[in-house]
Amino acid sequence: MENKWDSETYLKFEKERTQPAIDLVRRVEGRAVSSVLDVGCGPGNSSAVIQSVFPEADILGIDFSADMIERAKKDYPDITFEQWDADEFTEKTGKKFDLIFSNACLQWLPDQFMTITNLYKLLNENGVMAIQIPCNFDEPIHHLIHKVVTSEKWKTVFKQQRNYVMSSVEEYFDVISALSDEFDIWTSTYHHVLSSHEALWAWYEGTGLRPYLSQIDDSMKEEFRKDIMEEIRKNYPLQRNGKVIFDFPRLFFTIEK
Repeated sequence: MENKWDSETYLKFEKERTQPAIDLVRRVEGRAVSSVLDVGCGPGNSSAVIQSVFPEADILGIDFSADMIERAKKDYPDITFEQWDADEFTEKTGKKFDLIFSNACLQWLPDQFMTITNLYKLLNENGVMAIQIPCNFDEPIHHLIHKVVTSEKWKTVFKQQRNYVMSSVEEYFDVISALSDEFDIWTSTYHHVLSSHEALWAWYEGTGLRPYLSQIDDSMKEEFRKDIMEEIRKNYPLQRNGKVIFDFPRLFFTIEK
């Protein structure tokens, strides 16, 4: 079964997923930017944020997912979107950009340090990269997913485990500082308020659970959902008002050329 992205599922939490892009683009606001590359643009929500800050810039959004690109073209017809693998794009493009932007994409790539280095080469002089990467892999949601998929019940079903590509701040620092002396690096934790435990399942159904859901048919998905939900309820207590606090740390950095 194909490990496809689904724009409808992803956009159930459009506000929460877009906020880091808003916060990141504010860090580069006011610069002279006429050309932008948005890497892992998804359904175009991050590209739209960039356009709101740099309305005169030519923006190119790229994403590996055909479904995401189709949705982006539909929702934002005045922005250019193309289906590309990020690493293939860096190898084949002859273009350079004033701003290279990426919101929650690089963690899916096999060698993100190489990707960061190659993207930096696509910057024009005085250009800037602005990157956000989730750093939530020590949060309960990831531990509980790992617990379920490696259990006796499921370990023979999920022959392919998701590889979490998240390095330490110190490792990112070393890669970034080798490229430029002009950079900033920081983390922020978003305390998302979700309506229920089911909402947390819905969030991860569109992202972190995709590699597992793509390996099972519909007859098994409900049983898998039940086991994940049992662990979610154990690890995420309800607040007095019945809501769930979902902490989501994220790493940000900007690099100037």
